[in-house]
Amino acid sequence: MTAIAIWYNHEVQANPCLWVAADSLVSTRDSKIIEDAVKVFALPVICRSPGPAGFFSNVYYAHTFGYCFAGSTLMGQNALLSLAPLLSNLISQACYVPSLFDIAQHALAFLKHTFDDYKVRVGEKARFEVAIFGYCHRTEQHSVYHFAPNLVNGVWQMEVTHYPLIKDGDFVYLGDVKANMNSAITAAFSGQTVPGRPLSRIPRYVIQDRIHDESFTTIGGDIQLGIADKFGFRPLKLCKPRVYGQGEAYFSYLGRELTPDISHVGEALVGGDAMI
Repeated sequence: MTAIAIWYNHEVQANPCLWVAADSLVSTRDSKIIEDAVKVFALPVICRSPGPAGFFSNVYYAHTFGYCFAGSTLMGQNALLSLAPLLSNLISQACYVPSLFDIAQHALAFLKHTFDDYKVRVGEKARFEVAIFGYCHRTEQHSVYHFAPNLVNGVWQMEVTHYPLIKDGDFVYLGDVKANMNSAITAAFSGQTVPGRPLSRIPRYVIQDRIHDESFTTIGGDIQLGIADKFGFRPLKLCKPRVYGQGEAYFSYLGRELTPDISHVGEALVGGDAMI
């Protein structure tokens, strides 16, 4: 399945943000299927108003939120691919800027329909959970909206819960072994910073430890990282040493080295931030 944590980070005092860390393994009960699976995405929200010619051609608001999922890969990815074209084509003559609450209500309506249709066909295999997170320009707050099935009067229904993440130690977890991971992350936040494992980033290391622990058979692959702030959501590459203790390093994404054939697009270079 998955391990994903979203948490509050204010290492940059002038720009607090939400960080996300996830593994990249898709598996069945019997075997690994994909070890470089994307589980964290940017969800664009673009609003247009009428331009001089009367068409909705004037972009007056553009922002990206984080989107992640655990459970059914088909459901999680299809929901994103369905929501993105809708949310990136919003129109308003009054230049209305949707709040993150507005976006969550729209997503909930869609997820209810797609979950209800799919669960009839495949039963429990349809179960999945989603989080949409980031900075809301209307409320000027960082928060997470977590969507997950809940059993209501004997029927599984998709519901949403709002989590404002406003202080150190605030986090939301999606994925397998929930009790274990929630306890581990809470305990880690209560610990001490050690070299190479700052408390402000500690959920990343908790998940990274589980990736390397073969007893957690549904958590694996490599670590995925991303940051959501007032400027939007951006995924991070990793900068890894070729040999620990030596200076030569390389960039990777989803566990794959960004070799020249995949790090260039014509004469353009794949950019973006990277983290050790």
